[in-house]
Amino acid sequence: MAARTHSADPRAERVRTRLREAAFALAHEQPVDRLTVGDIVARAGVSRQVFYRHFADRDDAVATAFTTAFATTIAEATGGISGEAPDRIVRLFDFAAEHRSMYRNVVPSTVAQRVVAAFRAELLPACEQLAAAMSTVADVASEAVTRFLVGGFMEVLRSWMEDPDSADLGGRVRAALATVNYFREQTQTAPK
Repeated sequence: MAARTHSADPRAERVRTRLREAAFALAHEQPVDRLTVGDIVARAGVSRQVFYRHFADRDDAVATAFTTAFATTIAEATGGISGEAPDRIVRLFDFAAEHRSMYRNVVPSTVAQRVVAAFRAELLPACEQLAAAMSTVADVASEAVTRFLVGGFMEVLRSWMEDPDSADLGGRVRAALATVNYFREQTQTAPK
């Protein structure tokens, strides 16, 4: 078990950051299942022993790198505040588009589910905000609308990843948001 996963020591956090950055950079360069702990420590300039103080294994380092990158992207896009849901969603998908090669290296790997879960976790609050803005129609609970929205946006990402010729993830996301906005307007004007 990694001993320093949440250390308050600034030196430990600097090393952890170097390891995350190394894992993130290497995920851009080659399929994640081909990466080794040795590759990560060589890139970060630390020993294996130091690596294992911070991460359980390669997948832990890669998943943590993605989780941190997603959270940082959302925080930077919103200035650390909740921000408007559509803006947060667009920024998260813009991040995915900026790092397409990395996603292609992650999708077939053992860490893919953890990366998808991290993406979904960053998407969830914005979808909750959108669902809360919709009036209840036909007694549909806000949680059900949230799950529907998250599933829909995750499908946008999946379909884009499976289409090697598609370059316009932003257009797909904006179309999905326009559809959500249309339905939100319809629910607000529907008789109750």
